[in-house]
Amino acid sequence: MFSEPRHTQGGWNDVNCGRAAAGPCPAGYISWYRNCYKLVEEPATWDAAQKACEQHGANLVSIDMSYDQAFVAGVVLFLNNTLVLCDLVLQDDGSFAWTDGWPVFFTQWGPGEPDNLKDEGCVSMRGSPLFHGTWNDTRAPLPRRGFLFTRFNAPPQMPQDGNKLQ
Repeated sequence: MFSEPRHTQGGWNDVNCGRAAAGPCPAGYISWYRNCYKLVEEPATWDAAQKACEQHGANLVSIDMSYDQAFVAGVVLFLNNTLVLCDLVLQDDGSFAWTDGWPVFFTQWGPGEPDNLKDEGCVSMRGSPLFHGTWNDTRAPLPRRGFLFTRFNAPPQMPQDGNKLQ
């Protein structure tokens, strides 16, 4: 909601408070920094969640900086400390990459992670009080409660030296 300034005495005119302000995101999405997020609380496997995102022209959430990490960690708290699936997957060379094309600039792995235990190749965010907000590699076929769509502009270019974070 918004109000337009009253130009007469420096006060506010709340005539338009009943009308929602146009935002940068489609209806049902939350704007955070430069991205648009949509929370889905239904359980889904990684593949099913990614497919649902793609049907909306989106991807599973990518976390490229600490402010995105803080936002998604807040969503995990909202979901009562359950896991949220992320868009980060294990590559053949042992590194991780965002499937939406963004380079990996930031990670928040939990202690001992990633461990690739039992062929884990996808990433979720932990919600437990001890490890809240840290990342864990997990297996794609296991359903998780909650995932986020994210929509944004084209991914930035990879650095010239091609470095990837593990």
